Amino acid sequence: VFDAEGAYTAPGLVDIHNHGCPDFWFYENPKEASRYFLKHGVTTVLPTFYHSMSKETMIKGAEKIRNESKTGAGRIMDGLYMEGPFMNLGGSFQNQIKWSGDIREQDYKDLISAFGDMVRVWAIDPDRENVENFMIYAKEKNQNVVFAHGHSSATFESIAEIKHLGVRIRTHITNAGRPKGRIQGNMPGAGGDEYCLCDPDIFAELICDEVGIHVPPGRIKMIIKTKGVERVCLISDHTTCGDEKHKNNEDAGIWFGPDLNYDDEGNLAGSLMTLDNGIRNVMTHTGYGLCHAIRMASLTPAQAIGIDDKVGSIKMGKKANLVLIDDTVNVKKVILEGNTAVSDGKICI
Repeated sequence: VFDAEGAYTAPGLVDIHNHGCPDFWFYENPKEASRYFLKHGVTTVLPTFYHSMSKETMIKGAEKIRNESKTGAGRIMDGLYMEGPFMNLGGSFQNQIKWSGDIREQDYKDLISAFGDMVRVWAIDPDRENVENFMIYAKEKNQNVVFAHGHSSATFESIAEIKHLGVRIRTHITNAGRPKGRIQGNMPGAGGDEYCLCDPDIFAELICDEVGIHVPPGRIKMIIKTKGVERVCLISDHTTCGDEKHKNNEDAGIWFGPDLNYDDEGNLAGSLMTLDNGIRNVMTHTGYGLCHAIRMASLTPAQAIGIDDKVGSIKMGKKANLVLIDDTVNVKKVILEGNTAVSDGKICI
């Protein structure tokens, strides 16, 4: 029995796309990254690898995460989100990408052999050569894995052709590339975003920052109106600051946001926000209430990756992962697997 002292009790937050805390990437220091996000009400997180990491770095990082996920705050880590290496060469950190060229069978077999059992989501580009062979092999080795169509210039039609292989998620909608081809009038062709909006089975990841830089408020409203709160997953896409905090490139139309991050070339590179911020932001931008906003940060992402049988809602038989908040989503207490893990901003485990 816990005294909530007038606070709201909500399911622990589920962040399925998160690269690391301000000071550390998850693959570098999973313990400290976990402690940081636990303080913000996140009780389930998928550490996210990017295609700027080498194969060796991915394998070593996965082993660290596997070990740290067994104890303490590290228990919030529940698998991996692979944002790469088999997307196209779009996105941030362009000068660090290590996965150009064809998708090689030996590469993905090495990765899957080392940590394929940990992967819950592989983000792919439907237009990459040999991507279907990779998807089939990954699914054979881990039947529970799902695919996201990530950074890509694929068309609506090419995404539809591979849906049957397990495509279930759109990586951060409106921020993962546009289709190739002619622009008719002032509108681009139909690609990944349009496919996500049209297909009721596909979950949309949404980065909802304070100023609406990743996705403008009007589009946020359109996305949630079209997909429904049952298919929109709030994500942080949190990345590490390094020495480039708040650097941006306004000459290229890349505007500053107080909760965003930028790479070493001044391009938008994920965020510095946490899901408690995301909930607050979506309420501000759209007028949706607390219950709807929390659902998009708990049950919906849990359903997207197939773990809603154990987390994402307050229900008999599920893990007692709870967060106590006030009406402006300030975290008062976090309960992890039935035990107080955070109280008044301090880690208790």
